[in-house]
Amino acid sequence: MSRLCIDLPPFAPDYSGAASAFFDLGGIIVMHDASGCTGNYTGYDEPRWIGSKSAVFCSGLRRIDAVMGNDEAYIKRTVDAANILNPKVIAYLGSPVPMVIGIDLEGMAYETENMTGVPSFGINTTGEKYYDKGASDVFVKLIRRFAKKPVKKEDGAKKSVNLLGMIPLDVGNTGNCNRILTFIRENGFEITADFAMGLSVEQIEKCPSADLNIVVSRCGLEAARYLKRKYQIPYICGVPLGDGENLLKKIRGEQEEKEQKNSCSRRILIIHEQIMANSLREKLEENGCTNVTVASFFGLEKELQRAGDLHLKDEAMTRKILNKEDYDVIVADPEVKKLFRERHPVFFALPHAAVSSKVHWNAYREYLGDDMEDFINEAVQIKKRGRKK
Repeated sequence: MSRLCIDLPPFAPDYSGAASAFFDLGGIIVMHDASGCTGNYTGYDEPRWIGSKSAVFCSGLRRIDAVMGNDEAYIKRTVDAANILNPKVIAYLGSPVPMVIGIDLEGMAYETENMTGVPSFGINTTGEKYYDKGASDVFVKLIRRFAKKPVKKEDGAKKSVNLLGMIPLDVGNTGNCNRILTFIRENGFEITADFAMGLSVEQIEKCPSADLNIVVSRCGLEAARYLKRKYQIPYICGVPLGDGENLLKKIRGEQEEKEQKNSCSRRILIIHEQIMANSLREKLEENGCTNVTVASFFGLEKELQRAGDLHLKDEAMTRKILNKEDYDVIVADPEVKKLFRERHPVFFALPHAAVSSKVHWNAYREYLGDDMEDFINEAVQIKKRGRKK
């Protein structure tokens, strides 16, 4: 009962993250469930779904099949669909019922690949973990399956990068992906692979040839670690915000400068995906904010965590922190504002689709440019002036 949500909506589950990672590959995604999980993903967790040609199917798991088993029928339907659609990949994704009864999704994928010749994956998502776990597992599996040996570059060739963790559940679907891609190219880099908005099998094949991996959300971090172990590709973590200089400094290997001018002691709490929240903290620190805490509902990586950062394990813990701790400014998804009771600090809305789904996914800030600069400047100015009533 500790994860029961009363005021907050249910967060995006692992099968939504996994499906998001596969979405642009031109494949068939089969969610093995009765229909509810598929509807949750396409209706609430995937802004690219409306108007897309991506094939996301529900297996239509029946009660009798859950009891007696009927894997052959589900495999046959998938094979029939593959014969019509000619997909690049096929993916079976689990849900709570397959988890409980122990359906062998990897075995189903093996049989499907033998019958179609199409690379097939069985992903043991359960609906009990969050989206970042599902997407992370898929990225690693895709790289293990498709990555080819690095190609030696010609002298004078541009440096190239992979972008890892670019899914709409984190960066939204209002153009931030394209803005980041354009920003990277305009600063002299080629993009080898973008995991996963616009991802193709051909990009995955070439990804070991990149010079650097840029991790823009936690769901891309495990893939970066794998590529470092396997191919010795270094990685950095960060999202370019405002003028993007925060990320360029990391690419260039420059040390962060902790500017103390205009220093202010007011406390700021940022609740978001960890890498995005860290990047925003860095921008605020550049502007003199010295007391900024990062928190996330989806866990914290130790290598990216500072002392005092918070893993918000449930709604009750979040409500207690928001109402008992003396934060002056809160930056979070708009739905978090529902948790205020005794205290009402200054609140800045920063949507996170994994939290609020379609409710706010069209209200995402533009990460690069004036929109984010104005957002940061307003937060800094409020801190300096004092709390608004």
